[in-house]
Amino acid sequence: MYFSPERNKRFAQRLFEHVRNGTTDQTADMLPYDLSMYADTEIAAAERTKIFEKLPMMALHRSQVPEPGDFVTVQLNRTEAIVSRQKDGSVKAMVNACRHRGATLVKQESGRRNLFVCPYHGWSYAGDGSLKAISFSETFGACRTDERRLVQLPVEERHGFVWIVEHPEGSIDVAAHLGPEMDTLLAEYGLERYHVWRSATFEFDQNWKIMLEGVLDGYHVSFVHGATIKPYFYLNMMAIEDFGHHHVTATPRRAIDRILDEPPGQSPLDEYAVFGNLVSPNATFVLHPHHIEHWTIYQNARDPGRCRAMLRILTPHKHLDERGEAIMEKNWNIASAAILNEDVPVGNSIQASANMPHAGPVLLGLNEVGNRVFHRAWRHYMQD
Repeated sequence: MYFSPERNKRFAQRLFEHVRNGTTDQTADMLPYDLSMYADTEIAAAERTKIFEKLPMMALHRSQVPEPGDFVTVQLNRTEAIVSRQKDGSVKAMVNACRHRGATLVKQESGRRNLFVCPYHGWSYAGDGSLKAISFSETFGACRTDERRLVQLPVEERHGFVWIVEHPEGSIDVAAHLGPEMDTLLAEYGLERYHVWRSATFEFDQNWKIMLEGVLDGYHVSFVHGATIKPYFYLNMMAIEDFGHHHVTATPRRAIDRILDEPPGQSPLDEYAVFGNLVSPNATFVLHPHHIEHWTIYQNARDPGRCRAMLRILTPHKHLDERGEAIMEKNWNIASAAILNEDVPVGNSIQASANMPHAGPVLLGLNEVGNRVFHRAWRHYMQD
């Protein structure tokens, strides 16, 4: 069961009520906003400093660097980092650029090394980023190795993920960023027990916020996902636990009819609803019965009308049998069809409207509860 018994019962009570009455959670009022937030270059520049270089990012899952010496290279918003598991079990995050002339130090996506050697002039670094050797040092000249270690980024491992702050002079406190309610919820999930089954990176012709909002949106399923998702769910129906800047939402499957006559909480809801989670500022994941679909979305460094999205599928099993692999392939194909073939074209069209000078203001309705939390969080971060 994903949740604590208490949370499972709370959600069951609310979903049963919504299914019986054809209702959904709603906000107190509507929220008008301007489409320029998706196209304005000044807004995008402010996001880089106030959001992407300041706040903790769910950069990768711990299963991607399970053992000492394991490393991955990960692209943050504008910085590529090396994340390396240390001998004591901790992780280090370092800018993937040699401190001699700035050449990319590691070109592999992942591997196991105790030493990183620059391909340009052979400078070598230990797994913690310390400079170990300068090639032909007798002719290079005097150089303090402690001043030429790889640039370190604030990093913390929590709830099964490696979180990174992109600015080297920043600070990191994931629990404080999440707040006690979201921190407790992620602890309930036990995400540290999961493993990355597959990951992929995509480039889309839309602002990062449009992409994230599309994954959070439950209002559009009837119209965008008629062939892929619509038959399996109650439509325009959602219950939310709102944690201020983060949230978890529950959308009932049609299968919930089988347990409507039970006392709420008697059965785990894992197979009877899907649960969407917003981890502001730029991550969302959806809990399915057999897997977790995790998205992390970044800006395009040069164009506010584009974004880069990382999709990871997490499973509770490190190794899958033939049937398990078939289930995961099916789920990957469903996600691809729903997101890439259905959601993305609509999002691209929103970006096209945002690029117009006179498209006019738009509106979030009372039933768009998940998107409302994201907008609230975004406005808070941009005011800081």
